[in-house]
Order: sequence, then C-alpha cells, then structure tokens
Amino acid sequence: MPFLDHLEELRWRILYSLLAVVVGTLVGWVIVEHIDVIGLLIEPIKPLIPGGKLRVTSPTEPFFITLKFAFVVGVVLASPVVGYQAWAFLTPALYERERRLIVPALSAGALLFLAGASAAYLWVLPRALAVLLSFQHNVFDPLITADKYFGFAAQLIIAFGVVTELPLVVVILAILGLVTPQFLARNRRYAIAFSAVAAALLAPPDAVSMLLMMVPLWLLYEVSIWCAWVVEKRRRRRQRAEGGAASAAALGVLLLFALGGSLEAQIPSRPPLRPSRPDTGRTAADTVQGRALDTATARKLGLPTGPSRSFPASDAVIDSLKKLKGYRVTQYTSDTLIVQGGDTETIHLRGTAYVEREGTKVESDSIRYQRQSCRLDAVGDPKLFDQATVLVGETMAYDTCVKRGTVHNALTDFQQGSAHWIVTGDLAVDSGSTRLYGANSNITSDDNPVPDYHFATGQMKWLNKNVMVARPAVLYIHDVPIMWLPFIFQDVRRGRRSGILVPRFGLSDIVRPTRRYQRHVANLGYYFVVNDYVDFLISGDWYADRYLAFKGQTRYRWLDHFI
Repeated sequence: MPFLDHLEELRWRILYSLLAVVVGTLVGWVIVEHIDVIGLLIEPIKPLIPGGKLRVTSPTEPFFITLKFAFVVGVVLASPVVGYQAWAFLTPALYERERRLIVPALSAGALLFLAGASAAYLWVLPRALAVLLSFQHNVFDPLITADKYFGFAAQLIIAFGVVTELPLVVVILAILGLVTPQFLARNRRYAIAFSAVAAALLAPPDAVSMLLMMVPLWLLYEVSIWCAWVVEKRRRRRQRAEGGAASAAALGVLLLFALGGSLEAQIPSRPPLRPSRPDTGRTAADTVQGRALDTATARKLGLPTGPSRSFPASDAVIDSLKKLKGYRVTQYTSDTLIVQGGDTETIHLRGTAYVEREGTKVESDSIRYQRQSCRLDAVGDPKLFDQATVLVGETMAYDTCVKRGTVHNALTDFQQGSAHWIVTGDLAVDSGSTRLYGANSNITSDDNPVPDYHFATGQMKWLNKNVMVARPAVLYIHDVPIMWLPFIFQDVRRGRRSGILVPRFGLSDIVRPTRRYQRHVANLGYYFVVNDYVDFLISGDWYADRYLAFKGQTRYRWLDHFI
C-alpha cells in the first residue's frame, strides 16, 4: 500500500475514533443526568463534610463538572471502537508473535487497572480523607470545593490503577528474559526507594497519600518477584521437557541404528561437490580497513599497500610439504637464519625477514619466532598484513595461533561506512581484525601527514560494525588543544537504533563572543525504534531569552508492496 493510502487510512480511523468519542460523550451526558455518577464519587467524603455536599465557586462550575464526567464516560464507552481502530491500523506492522502477546497483555492490563482503581475508591480514598480531615478538626471548618475534591480523587484513583500494572510489566520482562527473580530480590532496596519517589510524583501532595501509595507499591513489587519466579519455574520445566524429548528422540535413533540391518543399497550416491567460489561480495565495512589504499593516500600516510618482499619460487619438495595434512604451514625467508632447538624451538631471522602463516604476513629487519608459544617478535620497521589490516610501527609482538598482536608507536587506518579513520599510538589488533585497542593514541580522518585536527585519547576501543569509544579525549586543531571531553562515542552499526539524539551547538554557545550573543542548543531529544515498521522521534530546541521549540515525529514504513 502506498504511503498516501496509509495516510488516508489513518485519517479515516482517527475520524471514526473521534466520532465514537463524541457519540459516547452524548450518551455519557444522558447517563450522568439520569444516574447519580457524581453522587457515587462523592460517597467517600460525604460523611466528612457538613450537609454531605461539595461547594462550587462559580455559576458555570456545575456545568463543566457534568461535561467532564460525561466526557470520561464517553471515552470509556468509546474505548472498544478506539481500540479496534488502533488495532486494525497497527496489525499489518506487527509480527505474529507480537500479536499473540499484545492481546493477553492488554486484557490483563485493563483488569489490573480496574482492580487498582476499585481498591483506591473503596478502601484507600475513604481512609485517606478521614486521616487528612482529622488534623485540627476542632480549629478548622473545611470548605472543600467540587473542583479540588474531584481533582484529588481522580489523581489518587488513576495513580493506583497505574501502579497495579507493575506485576504485568515484570511478567513481560521475565518472559523476554530481561529480569530474573534473583535480580529483583537483590535490588529490593532500590525498589523501595523508587516506590517512595513514584508515590511522591503520582499521589496528591500530602504525606498520608504518599504513604498509602508507597506501601501498595512495595507489596506489588513483592508480588512481582513471585510472578517472575513462577515464569522462570515454568521456563525451566519446559526446557527440561524439551530436553527429555530430545533425549528420547536420540535414544530412538540409536535403537534404530542398533537393531536395523544394513541399508547401504538404499543410500543414493552423492553428487561431487562443486569447488567453493571466493566471496566477491565483501563490503568495505567487513574488516578494519576493508579496501586497499590507493597509492597517493598510502604515500601520504606512510602505509604500504602490500608486502614489499616475496618468497622464492617453490619446488617439488616445498609443494609436497605444503600438502601434508595435520600441519600448519609457516613460510619464512631472510638473509640469515638461526635455529635453536630444545624446548623453545626458536627461529631467528635476520636481514630482510619475511614470514607468512595462514594469510598473516610480517616483514621486518629482524624477526624471532618461537614455535611452541606461537610468539613472533619483530623489530626494525615491522609491518603487519592481516586480511585487509595494515599495521606499521617500531616494535611488534604477534601471536600466530590466536592472531592477536600489539604494535608500539603504530600507524594504521580502517574504513567504516563512509568514514575513513587513521589511528596512531600503541595499538593491539584482536583475532580476525575485528577489534582494535589503543593506548595513548591519536584518531583523525584527515589523511595529511600533519592532520588539521585529531583527538588525543588515553584509551581507545573499536569493534567492527559495532561501536568506537575512547576516553578521555582532547580535540586538537593542529597542535593547539581546543576542548577536553570525558569520552567520545561513535555508533557504527547499520540500520536504525534507539537512542539519544546528538545535540547541535557551537563553540560560541559555550563561550559567548559578545554579551549580545544568545546561546542556543538544538536537537535535544530521543529516537525510539518500535520495530521494522514504526519509529518515534521527540526533540526540542532551546534559544536563550527567546523561546523553546518542541517537535514530535512518527513514521510508519510499509516494507512489503504487492501489485
């Protein structure tokens, strides 16, 4: 379905929902006029006020109170229609598993809300009013207006309805595997503190109401721990059942093999396997560098594009040795070779040394290789070539078994998306060139010999196709320090990700050039990805002594189009 058709569908569903609310409000007005709904809500305070009636302070207040109650009743009556319209619009964007979870969760949430609201009306509200009005009752003559009372009662009832959703939330998190009963029990003291804060925010601003809400919150937390324990117990029981079924199936297969006769004649001959083709679809972001440097860029950086040395042509003996199974092949060449036997089995290469092992190549003036420990030490302008990674430095230590090396005063680069990063310092490359660590390193994207800018960092970590983070960081323009940052962070993952938006501001917003300059910060907000179809964005801009701007945005993407 095209986007405009989705927009048209959304418009009509909103109109149907509004029409249902309007019709429900009209019906609610009739219900409020003929059924004493307002009197039902006054019942908790009626014995505590003179005459059992609330006061009004303006002629229009009874009309607006009746209209508000009619609107609330109308929303309740129209909620099935509104829920159906929302469900019909969002259903195509939900997976089957999400649809199965949402309906029971919504039903349980509605029942829990009604239970909490009923408990607040029948038990909490009368006792809270009795306690609050008992203070200094011989001195004060209460003058309680309808507007103040209904606001107090509505806030308390809605707050209790919301907090009773806590067990449902914990059950959903436990089903998803995000929390465990052990985690909840271990953090009980933090939950009590959070209950106090939530009671202060949700309950009316008095100590009695806060206590009356804090205690049920704590009890609900204990109930949530029990619910999480039940979920975990059922999960373990299901896993044991699945494990038993798998064991029974495996035993049955073994019995079939043990009791059955030879069926070799029924086994069809397998066709010959095709030789594997090299992967030519590798993208630039698959490795640290991901693409070979051109000659001009390599000359600027001082990085070689490939090894400058090679092995002599192999003969029949070398070829036969390479074909032996059960061995790892290590090739090396140099001007001088020194072999030491014993436990270390050390090979020392001197002068134009060059070593290759399983695609990893190292060239240097001097290389010492210990076969038992897989340790290779290179000094004298060493260069490491591992897949698409190129590392040059002063000294190098490399483990050929786990493919992990460290280089002192190194220089390397890597490509991530459209960004080309150059890193210098004491570096370590992990297995497969997927992780890069640095100490006292510099990071820049300027490929000039003297970069126009760079970040000097104490510690740096880069995970391929995931994240780059460094701390602390100092921004330099040439050799002048400009700004100190506790850390720098760059998410390099593909696709949409929920997270905080990057604020936009300039140096003048921190240090004003003139007194008349008005600071501003833009793009303060959060981006939330619901699934592959729906996302939300909330942001704001702040302009000093002028105004605040807020922006909300939601997008619905229809992935599959059918013609």
